[in-house]
Amino acid sequence: MNTAFLLAAGFGTRLRPLTLARPKPLLPVCGIPMLDYALAHVRAHGHEHVLVNAHYLWQQVAVWADQNGVTLQVELPVVLGTGGGLRASLESVGESVVIVNADILSDVDLTALQKSMPNSGAAMALRPDEAAAQIGPVEADATGRVVRITSVVPNDTGIPGTHFTGVHIMSREAIARIPSDGEQCVIRTSYKEMVPAGCVGHIVHKGAWVDVGKPDAYLAANLAVLDGAVPTPIDPWKRGERGPANSWVGAGARIDGDVVHSVIGDGAVVPAAASLTDCVVWDGVTVPAGNHHRAVIYDGGEILQID
Repeated sequence: MNTAFLLAAGFGTRLRPLTLARPKPLLPVCGIPMLDYALAHVRAHGHEHVLVNAHYLWQQVAVWADQNGVTLQVELPVVLGTGGGLRASLESVGESVVIVNADILSDVDLTALQKSMPNSGAAMALRPDEAAAQIGPVEADATGRVVRITSVVPNDTGIPGTHFTGVHIMSREAIARIPSDGEQCVIRTSYKEMVPAGCVGHIVHKGAWVDVGKPDAYLAANLAVLDGAVPTPIDPWKRGERGPANSWVGAGARIDGDVVHSVIGDGAVVPAAASLTDCVVWDGVTVPAGNHHRAVIYDGGEILQID
């Protein structure tokens, strides 16, 4: 049995104020929670045994997990970090675990990733990027083994120009290398041991990859999915309708004002006194009067302007 682990315990600090009332992995992209996309991604590659961890506003993640047949791992009183969370799940997982950050939209080939994993080791999905050195270089050599992870595992023999996507797979043995006490970093524990030993394989991912970590990136992700520029494992048009001027409109939404290239959530209201261009409106929100451009209109009609 192979397992998928969805990381959903973080505080979403960089996305505030959007994350003050709901956890980051449940923020909607084209009306669909990011956790739904992550779940569809792993299940498309045959991972039916899925765990999700939770800490911040964990009760909301618990409801989502129950609705979707996912095993919940609540981390209290403190968040355990990626490493600590994985180590805590050791007795609940199969022979290998695919790890996916719930705030990243990607089409990483998880099947190819699994095939690249050495026995009792791990494998990382690396992405080529001209800015990889600034993002944090993670590099493999010509043999296919990861040899460098930023300054944690320095090495100058790797092929430059790639960074870590946050998508990886670890064997049970690799997870067991992580200390079992409290918060732990998976990179500074298990990977720091395995990389010098040649135990970490990789694939190069040249497809879609969007880190939905900041408000401007959140708006951009919504508009990219709206335009079909980012392939997703769930077709948002099966959960919403095409509205005016290339907009996505959720069930029960009412549009009386002007809407251009925007996402309008389920049950939202755009009154005649409001106009929207390149905006995201969350479920059940009534848009305040006025002309809105590049804004997220979220809980209670609050407006987050994206410059």
